[in-house]
Amino acid sequence: MVAAAVSAFYDNGYHGTAIREIASRADLSLSALYHYFASKQELLAGIIDGFMVESVRVIDAAVQSAGADPGARLRAAARTQVHRNATNIALSFITNSEIRSLEGANQLRHIGHRDQIQALFDDAVMDGRKQRLFDVTYPKEASRAIVTMCTAVATWYRPTGPLTPDEVADRYGEYALNLVNAS
Repeated sequence: MVAAAVSAFYDNGYHGTAIREIASRADLSLSALYHYFASKQELLAGIIDGFMVESVRVIDAAVQSAGADPGARLRAAARTQVHRNATNIALSFITNSEIRSLEGANQLRHIGHRDQIQALFDDAVMDGRKQRLFDVTYPKEASRAIVTMCTAVATWYRPTGPLTPDEVADRYGEYALNLVNAS
């Protein structure tokens, strides 16, 4: 059912997807779908929450594993964010494009998760600047640019392309360091 919803939202967008289409793709009756989810909004929020909670967890784990060095932390955060987006294209795309469709508390929760991820990048960039390892004039904007470029991978990456998710992730780890003029 969730896979059917992800597929439909990816193909048609949230507003272009009828709950009947999700039920049909899942080979379920409408009543069976409503047994698990009270509304299309609840289904979307559940999909996005799941992706974001796991994203926060894996990026935080990568940053913690990288140790105290700001460059290693920034590289790990960027690499992990890119890998996550390149290996979960539909989920990433929905999560980042359908924030506009989330309502009330669902949208606030998503923004909170997004802010947690941003803070992991911000902390690395600010620490690198403070330690004079990064020569960056606008650290907050640089950090935001790095997160944006890492997230955007889901808009263009295709598994049939010439690069693997690991190769793209490695390159973006380098791009992140270049953007802050890491020494």
